Amino acid sequence: MANAAVPLTNPPQQRSRVIAFLRDQRKWVPYLFVAPFFITFAIFTLYPMVRAIGMGFQESVGYSNQWEWVGPDNYIEALTNDRQFRVSARNFVIYTAGSLATQIPIGLLLAWMLTASALRFKGFFRTVFFIPSVLPGVTIAVLGAWFFSENRGLANAIHLALGGTERIKFGLHAEYIVPMLLAIAFWQWMGNHAIFFVAGMGGIGNEILEAAVVDGASAWQRFRHIVLPLILPVIAFVSITITAGSLTVYDIPYVFLNTIAGGSYGGPGGQGWFFLPYMTWTAFDQMRMGYAAAMGWIVFIIAVVVTIIQLKLFNIGEVN
Repeated sequence: MANAAVPLTNPPQQRSRVIAFLRDQRKWVPYLFVAPFFITFAIFTLYPMVRAIGMGFQESVGYSNQWEWVGPDNYIEALTNDRQFRVSARNFVIYTAGSLATQIPIGLLLAWMLTASALRFKGFFRTVFFIPSVLPGVTIAVLGAWFFSENRGLANAIHLALGGTERIKFGLHAEYIVPMLLAIAFWQWMGNHAIFFVAGMGGIGNEILEAAVVDGASAWQRFRHIVLPLILPVIAFVSITITAGSLTVYDIPYVFLNTIAGGSYGGPGGQGWFFLPYMTWTAFDQMRMGYAAAMGWIVFIIAVVVTIIQLKLFNIGEVN
């Protein structure tokens, strides 16, 4: 005769375990404290990310909350048929390369000058150079539009003072778009990067540099063979943030081009598009939210790949 089935868990014992768990606050109070983070993360970060993945394979029908499944067509269109997206990618490459080539070397030079023992009022000069980085992007864009204005801009005044015969309409020439934005970005961020470099140089012991001086090393040799290798992680951080900022630049080109190019967010001939302004315009002006979501994931993949490449180049995270 088969034995009767015996319940695996006795309900009274189960209830007693629950009561014992609730009485021991050390077991459940920590979860109570971390719960707000996980709840807000799930609602405002995790769910939008999962929803955006699905949106990338769909196309919205206006604002009717109706979606049509299109598969990988959005990604194929962005990578093969969208001229404005290619312009955004080209501007990102040029803007990133120009920012890296100007802001890092000049920032290093400025940091070297701001840490010089002969310089007085170091705090004042560091504050002056740092101020542009904390100004709102809209303010920076308006100042940039004034600087390159045809009638009252300082750029045209300098051009005429150097022998120019007529004022340049910077906002109507596509070839000036990225150089103008690079000039604005240089003024805005160069001091910010210099402060990071100053902090990195401040961590170098004076005895190391003094020993190099005793050995006869020149200022350039000390900078090249001692300072640069020791602040390489700081340079890597600045390089990654510059690249990430180039991917996510939005407010300055949006406001600047709208102001200087007479209401054209994409600049003259549509040659001033960057990723985020173009995605915003596509989603809310063209009402193609699914396509904008697909472009967003492509930009995300670009960001991950570029960051990994930079980490490899700077040998960050490698085990020696």
